[in-house]
Amino acid sequence: MRKIMLSVVAAVAVVGFVAGCSGGEGTGDAANGSAAAAGQAEAPAEESGADLAKRDVKIVSSGVEDHDVWGPGAYVVAYEITNGGKGAANYFIQLEFLDSDGDVLGTTGVTADKLGAGKTSRGDTAPIDAEIENGKISDIRDVRVSMVERTRPE
Repeated sequence: MRKIMLSVVAAVAVVGFVAGCSGGEGTGDAANGSAAAAGQAEAPAEESGADLAKRDVKIVSSGVEDHDVWGPGAYVVAYEITNGGKGAANYFIQLEFLDSDGDVLGTTGVTADKLGAGKTSRGDTAPIDAEIENGKISDIRDVRVSMVERTRPE
């Protein structure tokens, strides 16, 4: 199941990147964290990915726990994505896992598709070994939202 989710997240990221490179509307620019105007019609044009993170994404809790899905001793991140816009939206959220020095150990992504205006998607996720490239899962001390991409559903 986790491999399927990773494949879906990777496919979404690739499609967004290709559409962004070809001038397509409705995708964010991952390099600078800004969201394209088409995906941000309800929000001011100057709003960046960081602004969206503050407005629409919240890390509810994070830490090591025994989890039914992620297993014993997993670093679990509980999150909420609330659509603060006027219409339905798709969200791609990238999370960075940090060590005690604040260095990035690795990343993972979560999505919320066709989230209605004012609606909230709640979930949890945990990194797998393959996502932690610069250390071990046991080195994780914190997590942060590093990118928020908000697009209109087709």
